[in-house]
Amino acid sequence: MKRNRLTELVAEAAAVAGYAFHTGEEHLINGSVRVYPAAWLAPPVVKAHTGRSEGETTWRLALHLMTLPAGETLSEAVWRVIESDALAMVARLAESAEVCAVENVQCTPASRSLTVHGETSVALVCDVTMWYYS
Repeated sequence: MKRNRLTELVAEAAAVAGYAFHTGEEHLINGSVRVYPAAWLAPPVVKAHTGRSEGETTWRLALHLMTLPAGETLSEAVWRVIESDALAMVARLAESAEVCAVENVQCTPASRSLTVHGETSVALVCDVTMWYYS
C-alpha cells in the first residue's frame, strides 16, 4: 500500500537527518518519544486521488521534528536548525522515483513543548503526490 511506502520514505529521510522516527496519532507523542532528536509522523491523510488502475494519490503529511536544546540555546537558533533539517527531508522525499510532487510545504515553529521533556519543535506539513500502478 502506498501509505506504508510513504511512511517508509519519511522514516528513511528522518534517519538520514539523524532523527529517531516514530509514527502514530499525535496524542501519543508525549508518552512515546524518549530519544532526541525525534521525528513524529501523524498518519498520512488522503487529500486527492485520480485514476483507477493507475494514477496519483496526494497525501497530506504532518511531521513534528523535535530536539532538546543544549543549555541556554535560544529557541530561534534551534528552530533554524530544525527547519533546515525539515527542508532537507522534503528534498529527499522529492527525489524518490515514486514521488511525483511535494507541494504546499509549511514549516511552523511550535509555541510550546509537545512532551514533558521541554523540547523545541517544528511542525512540517506538506502534500506528497505519489504514482500508483495496479
